[in-house]
Amino acid sequence: MSVNQQELTKMMLQATLLANLALIKERMPGIYKEFKDYQPTDTGVAIDDQGRANLFNNNKFVYEVDPREFAKQQVTQFLERPLYFKYQIEHQADEEIFFKHSALLKSIHNVRVAESENKIGNPADEERIDFVCFFGGGLGYQIEELLNTKDVLNVFLFEPSKDSFYALLHCIELKPLLDKCTSKGGQFSIRISGSEDGVVNDISKFLFQQGHFNLSQVLFLKHYDSPLIEKTIARIKAIGHRWSGGWGFFEDEVIGISHTLSNLSAKFPVVKKSSTFKNPLVDYPVFIVANGPSLDLAIDFLKENQSNVVILSCGTALKALLINGITPDIHIEMERTAALLDWVEVVERTEGVTTRLNELNIVALNTVYDGILKRFKSAHLLSKVNDAGGRLIRAMDEKQLFTYPESSNPSVSNTGLAVAAELGFKEVYLVGTDFGFVSQEHHHSKHSIYFDKDFKHKELIKKNMQSDMVVKGNFRDEVLSTHIFDSSKGNVEILLQSNPQVTAYNTSDGAFIRFTTPKRIADISLKNTIKNKQEMVSELLKRATSLEQLSLGNIDSKMTAIKSGTKAILEKLLLITSAHFNTRESLADAFTLQNKILLMLRDGNSNDHVVYWLIQGTFRYFQAYIMTNSYYYRCLEQRAEFMNACIDAFHSHVEDLYLEFIENYNKSAKL
Repeated sequence: MSVNQQELTKMMLQATLLANLALIKERMPGIYKEFKDYQPTDTGVAIDDQGRANLFNNNKFVYEVDPREFAKQQVTQFLERPLYFKYQIEHQADEEIFFKHSALLKSIHNVRVAESENKIGNPADEERIDFVCFFGGGLGYQIEELLNTKDVLNVFLFEPSKDSFYALLHCIELKPLLDKCTSKGGQFSIRISGSEDGVVNDISKFLFQQGHFNLSQVLFLKHYDSPLIEKTIARIKAIGHRWSGGWGFFEDEVIGISHTLSNLSAKFPVVKKSSTFKNPLVDYPVFIVANGPSLDLAIDFLKENQSNVVILSCGTALKALLINGITPDIHIEMERTAALLDWVEVVERTEGVTTRLNELNIVALNTVYDGILKRFKSAHLLSKVNDAGGRLIRAMDEKQLFTYPESSNPSVSNTGLAVAAELGFKEVYLVGTDFGFVSQEHHHSKHSIYFDKDFKHKELIKKNMQSDMVVKGNFRDEVLSTHIFDSSKGNVEILLQSNPQVTAYNTSDGAFIRFTTPKRIADISLKNTIKNKQEMVSELLKRATSLEQLSLGNIDSKMTAIKSGTKAILEKLLLITSAHFNTRESLADAFTLQNKILLMLRDGNSNDHVVYWLIQGTFRYFQAYIMTNSYYYRCLEQRAEFMNACIDAFHSHVEDLYLEFIENYNKSAKL
């Protein structure tokens, strides 16, 4: 290669770098700040003996063949056999279905199974690929090649090495690639370095912004091997399921609104921000007691030390405690259906239990049935932030008096920890919060309702407790777990991470929980007895809660605006999918537009937030599931018929639920 040609190549690389820096300065200022004056340390772009741009590391060129040719071959192999993530739903048996959304989702599944070969073809054969994650950028030629070969809507690029990304900025022009995505409503997102959890979280944010229907098929192109890329792929396999659930349904939210209104009418006060009151028990440890199998190992300790600690019982742990003579100071509940009453009342039907519900305090999410709360001595509400009822409270909270903790679900253990943190406790012990099990036969405390002879849901629980994953153990290498347990554990970790003032100890022989210290129950030493504990707990709950701003007049005014806003936004959203769709891609574009409107609603005023939480989950679930099932149809005409039939059924479903909302929002829930 001549000196002139070499100089020309260097000039072209520099020009590409400057063009890319100008682009990311405008569109990705955070990345620009990192790379505007960047100096590589151990890897960079250099010109090899054949005059080609190549990565240079450890005194040798990384690509042994033409980097562009390598990229072409890699893309060809990827298109032939792509690695991908597929959205799935576990359906209930027909006799276990009580909600309209569950029935419709299952009917979509049944129709698809009956009409298709029940097998997805190569998702890369689609006219358009809706979402590709590139793991490893290298010089970027494979990204350029794929986007030139296929129509790609959304791109997420993860490059573990800052040096490599700086080299990429010299080699491919990002602007035409970004423009290809954004011109169609897609997005091109970049993450450089960090941790595997950071990558998983960024993909989660990406899906939230672009629509969770993109989960129907997420394709992954791994450009090179690296420890961080391998860790990231392993992490996605382990917790990627967290991307695809917990959004809630319109039906759930109507129940939540109904129960919230009933609870406020019953004058159950709401937990305030911890900065507005002083916890008289702050110097004492709080034990959050769930119903995992490890609770059995802690019974004797709790019985001996219940005068020395504050005990919060979570859900079905109540019976296991009471039958062993342990009286919790505060009981916690979070499930929204009225059927929960059967699970709570069991303690008063249990031989040997002398404590009555009306002797106990309860703190529950605002969504819990008022018929349950009225059974207790005193009842108090914790606002569930990602819930229409919780958002209704927030819409009336102009003084910003109340607290709205994140991660208070999906299990009652999450609620218990949120309550402890919001009440201002600093030292927390987790008991029976196994989030897994050593043996599938011993999935909960042996003292709990699950092992009663007359327990009528034995088969359902047995089915739900089938392990579908293995996780790191707290006191052993591994334990069995389920996706719902793992999601719950993940939210415990998020809550503890956001509350560094809380010191947490995990006493359970279950899953390892980050941001806790493993500590066996036998190793806990307590010294001080709490004098007048019942009076102090009552005083704490009195100080910590209020009904200020939550008058019936204020509620009626808000609900009038919310009903009107719900009608208007549903008409706007359903109009977008009122056309006939001939292709999957056109339906995806309609879903993208619906998602953008939902995000605008989320960023609106306090009334808009209530409407958003009422409807967003139903749209996310049905968009994702309709899109997923469409991939099973190889005949495009049959696919179009299926999609349009699903959309028609979905429209009828939403219209039916809206009428139910208008007619029943202020009445007792049916379930």
